[in-house]
Amino acid sequence: MEKKYTLEDVVRERFEATKQRGKYLAYIVKELDAAGFKDYDKAVMKAIFKFGKEKSKEWGNLGAGEFMKHMIPDEIGVATMKFQEVGASSEDRAEFIFGRCPLEEGWREMGLSAEQRSRLCGLASEHDFGIVDNDEILKLDMPEAIGNRDKVCRLIFTKRT
Repeated sequence: MEKKYTLEDVVRERFEATKQRGKYLAYIVKELDAAGFKDYDKAVMKAIFKFGKEKSKEWGNLGAGEFMKHMIPDEIGVATMKFQEVGASSEDRAEFIFGRCPLEEGWREMGLSAEQRSRLCGLASEHDFGIVDNDEILKLDMPEAIGNRDKVCRLIFTKRT
């Protein structure tokens, strides 16, 4: 008999999969630290940034509101991250928040300190900056992040000047 998956099932699975990606990033960093590697965060950030660029390479140049729709394209993404748009989006500006972060939850489950989680958040956030980098007309600001002890992750897309 074929199993029918509910939206709740799919959201739970996506959340868990994202949480697992956060955990393996944490384990990589812990092992590099334990092996005595120094000053490698920039290399890790560069790799994660490139991965973000790869994700969006076909999107082209979009206005802020349209770009946001590509970032969170469906109800699964909305439910997974507790996504909320802040205000009205336009071609020049779009802002949204995530009310939960699977990465942060995974790092907490691992018992990582606030300092460790903040460092990992900085590394993982390069994915979002890489995604936006392909768009020649937009820039991204992230003034709040759950991994930095904020209540939400806030992403603001604005037209480059």
